[in-house]
Amino acid sequence: MLSAFTHEPSPAMSYGLDRVDALPDDVAALCGAAARVLIVTDPGVAATGIPDAAARRLAAAGMAVERFDEVESDPSAASIDAASRKARSHKADLLLGIGGGSALDVAKLAASVAVADAPAESYAVMANPLPSRAIRKILIPTTSGTGAEMTRTSVYGLDGGRKVWAWGRTLKADLSILDPSMTLGLPGPLTAATGLDALVHAIEAYTHVRSTPVVAGMALQAVALVAQNLERAVTTPGDVEARGRMALGSALAGVAIDACGTGIAHAYGHALGTLAHVHHGRAVALAMRVTLPWSALRRPDLYAPIATALGVDPRLTGDESEHAAAGADRFETLLRSVGLPVSLADKGLSGRDAPRLVTVALAAENRPMIDNNAIRPDDAELLDLARAILDAE
Repeated sequence: MLSAFTHEPSPAMSYGLDRVDALPDDVAALCGAAARVLIVTDPGVAATGIPDAAARRLAAAGMAVERFDEVESDPSAASIDAASRKARSHKADLLLGIGGGSALDVAKLAASVAVADAPAESYAVMANPLPSRAIRKILIPTTSGTGAEMTRTSVYGLDGGRKVWAWGRTLKADLSILDPSMTLGLPGPLTAATGLDALVHAIEAYTHVRSTPVVAGMALQAVALVAQNLERAVTTPGDVEARGRMALGSALAGVAIDACGTGIAHAYGHALGTLAHVHHGRAVALAMRVTLPWSALRRPDLYAPIATALGVDPRLTGDESEHAAAGADRFETLLRSVGLPVSLADKGLSGRDAPRLVTVALAAENRPMIDNNAIRPDDAELLDLARAILDAE
């Protein structure tokens, strides 16, 4: 018999090529025709001209627009506090997050911090509850990876490099706009890393101890969308169809992890980010490369459907165990085909750092991901997995 569960509605989502053209109407519907808007983005996205174009559309509609474009690639609590101060000084009615997961996470939490007295650090690992209200938010992702536009989580860093998160329903967007044209300029390496992040989200959501039939359906669809389109998006960056399907896959994976959470690959991935600032997408993909075959061996019944969604034909494999293992092989093939660097030597890491990696993976902000993983490793397995991640070639 199925266990009881509740699935809360996700943010409103609108998809379409050139969908951003209707942005002024979206803002007016939420905040009125004279809305005051703060655009939150990062320097790289700002250089593409996308935020400028959005600002022109809004200004032409009679709205007052300011911009905060100081989001770091690994956003800090200080960055969130700075964005919240800008929102207060502008008297913003709405925060418009444009960019990858970092910019969207800053926009989400800054919209809450801006109406409160406490700084972003106060909400790390939910040490304190979020304010009961927040400034309205529209999020426009320019990558297809984090799914941040669909989640109620913000990930950010504290002084000393510790990577933490805040969580709560007030972090949800009022509207998320998925427009494939927004991702066309994303370079191949970032397309690969962010796309693999979405794939890891989907796999971990499907296999999570709190997964439900609703989550499972979205997660498997997300796996299939990413597996079928990531190589096309990397090798043919102007392929709007592939970009659009990647955007949908990323968003579905975001909804899935928002409902249940992530697993062991994210615990190691966040730890790699803390230790050596490894890009999040690359970090979780390298962790999944090691933890997926380990997991599939122990629970082939759970991982065989993942293999099918990844594109492995069950008619060409043997029993369930062989099929699940073939899915892990397919993941590694995809990872290498899009050119993701597997060795972490460029970050100064090796197997000697395995104890440090395990220690950070078991820190308070990461331990729940391990505890909620489909298979729980013992201490020896945690160390063996960490060595395998760090010694990859």
